[in-house]
Amino acid sequence: MVWQGDNFGIALKALARAIEPDRPALVQGGRIVGWSQLDSLTDRIAAGLTARGLKPGDVAGQMLRNTPDYILAYFGCIKAGVTPVNVNYHYKDRELADIFSRFGLKALFVESDFANSAGAAMPDGALTIDVGSTGWADLQSSVAPPDFAPHDHKQALFFTATGGTTGMPKAVMWPFEAAWQAFGISVWQRGMGEPPLVATSLEEQAAEAAKIGPDHPASTSPLLLLSPLMHGAGQFSAVIHLLKGGTLAMLPSEKFDADLTIDEVKRLGARNLFMVGDAFALPLADALDARDDAVDAMKSLRMVTSSGAVFSESNKMRLIKHNPQLMVFDALGSSESSGTAIVITTAAGSSGGGKFQALPGRSTKLFDADLNEIKPGEDGIGIVARSGPLPLGYLGEDEKNAKTFPEIDGQRYLMTGDQARWGADGTMEFIGRDNMCINTGGEKVFPEEVEAVLQEHAGVKDVRIVSLPDPRFGRKVVAVVQPDGDADGLQEALDTAAREGLAGYKIPRTYFFTDTSLRLNNGKPDYKAAQAIANEG
Repeated sequence: MVWQGDNFGIALKALARAIEPDRPALVQGGRIVGWSQLDSLTDRIAAGLTARGLKPGDVAGQMLRNTPDYILAYFGCIKAGVTPVNVNYHYKDRELADIFSRFGLKALFVESDFANSAGAAMPDGALTIDVGSTGWADLQSSVAPPDFAPHDHKQALFFTATGGTTGMPKAVMWPFEAAWQAFGISVWQRGMGEPPLVATSLEEQAAEAAKIGPDHPASTSPLLLLSPLMHGAGQFSAVIHLLKGGTLAMLPSEKFDADLTIDEVKRLGARNLFMVGDAFALPLADALDARDDAVDAMKSLRMVTSSGAVFSESNKMRLIKHNPQLMVFDALGSSESSGTAIVITTAAGSSGGGKFQALPGRSTKLFDADLNEIKPGEDGIGIVARSGPLPLGYLGEDEKNAKTFPEIDGQRYLMTGDQARWGADGTMEFIGRDNMCINTGGEKVFPEEVEAVLQEHAGVKDVRIVSLPDPRFGRKVVAVVQPDGDADGLQEALDTAAREGLAGYKIPRTYFFTDTSLRLNNGKPDYKAAQAIANEG
């Protein structure tokens, strides 16, 4: 039987046995957790959870910021056979009580400043572990029995909670083996033009991880993770990197700080940054432009990877300006799909002319609303769908699962909700999210497409496209703009840019200017705030 991947807990232990014990696995400021320590601590946490009555299949949440404790709790759960799930620490009591009940939480790892509200929302009899308390220290001091072995079922699950952009958050059920394949964990990239190595056993995966240490030319470590671990994009990136034996670094700060990021890249010699589009790239580019040491600070970086939000071409180039050897990977993905398509940008330009291209190794197609395929070369906007390794679906959401994971011609697909059309060259041009589409006079307008045009103007810090009622067309397109400096003359300049780059029905009919952030705390676009500004006039 062909090896397709493994349980993440079993894999972590195999890698830890192969890797030199003191190789850093987790770094945050002065705190360093080596690979041997990562393995032993997660063994102890697993043993402690078992001793406290948790059983394989029970669900435990991580309501934690980006710290080593998040990773320790995550892999400790997995080694015990407990299903981990990310919990958004911005949620309030009502939201927490809802997801704790629907996800069936039996335990929760939580930061001290969230502990009271989280504890009150937890089901009766559930275990709450404050990572700032002696209870967390006691758990890490648990004694693992001599015959301890991590839970080893490849079809065991981890949950990834969605961000709730299409309703209340849902738990995506990922079997480890399917996730291993979807994430490409066994794939080791070689030099330009060379085929990648694909590990065919856990032993080969561990040997490759041991060989490619931090000083190896092919290493992408340290990876400085900026995206929150409480979201799928950050969580997936962290897991992939660690299951390749990498070093995962996190900012020694509760919130993103652009100057601190630059300082940490320089201090660590980071080779990779993971972020969420323009929400991170724009302030990072601004900070780099203002510093005299920008080129020196960025010289270690080989790549910047982004997923989960729009990443404008102009901001990619602003980062590359400070390191012309930099490669920027802009991935189209979700909690349900991992990656679906990608654009790679270098100083020479972007792959596919800046259009997303389907990732290899999976069947990516476009379907219309009736699930008829739109083939390359055919006109029309469709929903991006892919087959290949997929999650089981959403926990307890039979109706949603039938719509999101339909079977078409005997093949199970994920309907991502992303809208795209085929370019003449066979590349996929991403348009926007189906649920954000504006219908104006029967024409569909995708906010992201209009935003991308307006965002290119130097006077725009951020922009959201929403709509307002219109007596003739039903809805009219409206731009809510956060200017970068003086807004004098900006509306006229943006109108000109829109008319040059967009069809007439996509042009904003009204502009509103605001100093309010148009982003959520996780860096994703805040359309509710923008709509409220437009509604108030």
